[in-house]
Amino acid sequence: MAAARELVIGDDPAAWRALGFAVGDDGAFALGGVRVRLAFGCNVELRVEGLDTDRPDGLPVVAAAAPRHDAPDAAARRDPPAASSHRNGATAIDHVVVFTDDRDRTTAALAAAGGDVRRRGGPPELPAPMAFVRFGELVVEVAQAGGPTRIWGVTIVVPDLDALAGPLLGQARPALQPGRRIATVSRDAGLSLAVALITARCC
Repeated sequence: MAAARELVIGDDPAAWRALGFAVGDDGAFALGGVRVRLAFGCNVELRVEGLDTDRPDGLPVVAAAAPRHDAPDAAARRDPPAASSHRNGATAIDHVVVFTDDRDRTTAALAAAGGDVRRRGGPPELPAPMAFVRFGELVVEVAQAGGPTRIWGVTIVVPDLDALAGPLLGQARPALQPGRRIATVSRDAGLSLAVALITARCC
């Protein structure tokens, strides 16, 4: 199965450091087995190992470049990045949110590219027609919300939302998944994507 390896976001590393992420001098940090790379001014891009088709349904989902085995850091780039020590306790990307005008079309394109469709649903159980497509440990949440097909946001797992309360984090509320809580990062944080923090699964 295709597996997500890197999420490129066109943000200033300082904005993520202010939220408690341990961003390295190279603008990168690890969340589980996925590397987040901050490249100020660049467009968002999800890089996937084993992807069968680039840019499914026009989304910025592309094949991860194969490492050069003669490069000094080749071994590090072949293996999933080690977990970084983040002040906010972040451990993994829970899911990446994709908006589309047609859930089924976008989901089919992601599946044809190598994704594993785990679930589909809609109102009243879910707030919109949605599907969940797995690429390794990362889930792409496809929501039929209108407009062009795009990566809209990312949700990151943290152990304690209450400990992170502050002006850049909205009030915690129940998540769609039973037993979990979620809070949205304020746009004042200066991030290009909608970012939310969510508590870990209870079991």
